[in-house]
Amino acid sequence: MPGQTFLEGDKISLRTVEKEDIEFLRDGVNHPEVRKHMGNTRPQNLESEEEFFENIVEASDGIHLLICREDEPMGIVKLEEKEKPSNIAELGLWLHPEYHSQGYGTEAIELIVEHGFRQLNYHKLYARAHEDNKGSQRIWEKHGFEKEGQLREHVLVKGEHRDMIYYGLLRGEHE
Repeated sequence: MPGQTFLEGDKISLRTVEKEDIEFLRDGVNHPEVRKHMGNTRPQNLESEEEFFENIVEASDGIHLLICREDEPMGIVKLEEKEKPSNIAELGLWLHPEYHSQGYGTEAIELIVEHGFRQLNYHKLYARAHEDNKGSQRIWEKHGFEKEGQLREHVLVKGEHRDMIYYGLLRGEHE
């Protein structure tokens, strides 16, 4: 069962990631539709997900929250400060493909963006998307993120180099 609710929306809640969620995370990051846009070229086993949990979720200053519908985990959203002391953070999100195109990712981003600007007082949030990940590009653009740049042939996806697109949103641009 997912952890405590941290942020709550209409259709989903963002909950703390607990040890009991490690198997879900392992299964999610190994799913072909998730993996190809994360840059994972090697299988992630339970031990590697436990290391992620211990070294990133528990030990970092970043925020990692499970996206849930009732008690059902669907994905994860992160908000990590990257540019200290400039008050800039990176957003990331993945949803299991069975939950794509149902508004869950949109609501998760709305909740975490609001938290990042209103509660954490970030000046800027940014996100990345592979050039062939149109769903990810749509979600950032839908939330007012501006395309800021494109790194050519920056990631390897299925043996081919693809561009990485960067998006940014300033606090003053957020509604």
